[in-house]
Order: sequence, then C-alpha cells, then structure tokens
Amino acid sequence: MCDNQAVRGPVPTEEMLPTYEYKCPECGEFEKEQRMSAPPLKKCPHCGKAVTRLVGGGGGFVLKGANWVSKMPSSGESAKKKSDRFMKQTVGEVAEDIAKHSRTH
Repeated sequence: MCDNQAVRGPVPTEEMLPTYEYKCPECGEFEKEQRMSAPPLKKCPHCGKAVTRLVGGGGGFVLKGANWVSKMPSSGESAKKKSDRFMKQTVGEVAEDIAKHSRTH
C-alpha cells in the first residue's frame, strides 16, 4: 500500500460520503448521505412511505485550458478572443455534423 498521502489522496471520513437523491410521493425529493456499499433506502425517513432513488447527473466539472471550446464568454474577453472562440465552436459543430452524416450514409 502506498505511504504517500499526496498520491493516495485524503483518507475517507464520514464527512466524505456520497449523497444520494430520493423521491417520496408524500414529502417530495430529499437527499441522504450513505456509503456506496449501503443498500438504497426503501422508506422515507419522514413519513415511512416507499421511496425511489433518483439517478443523479453527477457532479459538474469545468474544462480549463486554451484547447477547450467554451460557449460561455468570459468578462474582459477581447473581440479577437470572442471571434476565435466562436470560430472554434462553429468548426467543431460542423465537424460533428459531417461525422454524423458520414456514419449514416
């Protein structure tokens, strides 16, 4: 086992449990922190009715660096940068369309 915590990462604690979303027909949606190995909840902790675990979209992430095309302008962006960003976005979308159509024909 690796002794280097920088490589291994932080030691999991109770505060680092994943959060799952559930939906109760009576109470609505709620979140519950649980271990990944724990079985899903079957009953609402508030009213006791049957619940459904929702499939989450996962955490959002941001791509950083000059090579990623962003559709969102940043404040203080020069006209040249806006133009370049728009061109990268357009060329990328055209390339995706060409690739899609070439697969279907």
